[in-house]
Amino acid sequence: MAVRSASSLAALLLCQRLQETPAAPLKSSEYWALLDAIGDPAVLLGLDATAIGQAAGVDAAMADRVALLLGAATGFALKLEEAEQSGLRMIASVDESYPQVLLERLGRRAPPLLYLVGDPTLLLADQLGIVGSRDVGEEAAAVARQAATAAVDTGFGVVSGAAKGIDRLAMAAALAAGGTAVGVLADSLVRMTRDPEVRRAVTDGRLCLCTPYKPTAPFSVANAMGRNKLIYALSKATLVVAADAETGGTWAGAVEALRQSISPVLIWNGAGGGPGNALLTRRGGIGVARLAELFPLPDSPAQGASDQLALEV
Repeated sequence: MAVRSASSLAALLLCQRLQETPAAPLKSSEYWALLDAIGDPAVLLGLDATAIGQAAGVDAAMADRVALLLGAATGFALKLEEAEQSGLRMIASVDESYPQVLLERLGRRAPPLLYLVGDPTLLLADQLGIVGSRDVGEEAAAVARQAATAAVDTGFGVVSGAAKGIDRLAMAAALAAGGTAVGVLADSLVRMTRDPEVRRAVTDGRLCLCTPYKPTAPFSVANAMGRNKLIYALSKATLVVAADAETGGTWAGAVEALRQSISPVLIWNGAGGGPGNALLTRRGGIGVARLAELFPLPDSPAQGASDQLALEV
């Protein structure tokens, strides 16, 4: 097992869902509130519930819960070693390998930890996000593939949600072009890594799959909504190829990214765009009519308020 700092171990113990816990793991909001109070979670290791309550300024019920979670270190260490031997890693918000861009762009909405397979340094690379609907025609599929290839040719990786449709098409195109890809999952990380092509790309160091959710968690709409913001936060800019109008995960993710100014949101306005694309442009997305000049990417979300990029396929 990789050597971990006391801070990293404490952070993982507070929130991990790799194994059954003696108390409910901390929710994201609870974790960040605790860190705001104590700074370094390592200061709580070895303390009893009374001392934890005094150090963190929490009530007795929360202090008891934290003490139980931190007290399960031995069993968790064994489970973590087993997971790491199978290729599954965990990184906490206090680790150097945790993408700082998530903290910078999401603040206390960033996940306390990530489960991942693959090279974690891929999460730190310059990336173009490419997202869109699951059911798309060939025109939209071609846009996703060409945008991903352009990203690789420009030295960027591709980040997406690894879902059927635009997401997987873009990631596959990036890998086929000799580039790298990151998939942020809303369903089972364990199941996806059973795919032979996925494992090959992971072994080659060109694909990283990550999720803030339990690595065996099934798909849920709530998980999809939560992971969308991670795609936008990890990317220099995100291209929305096709979105439904005022419904669906692609629409919701783009609207939140625009509202929160997470990163520049590019909206495909050429052939193959979905019925929601024009509406997203009017909400502040940067309209993209052609792809030949996709790069350089805009520097800030505010740049997209009224711009229309003239880009040619």
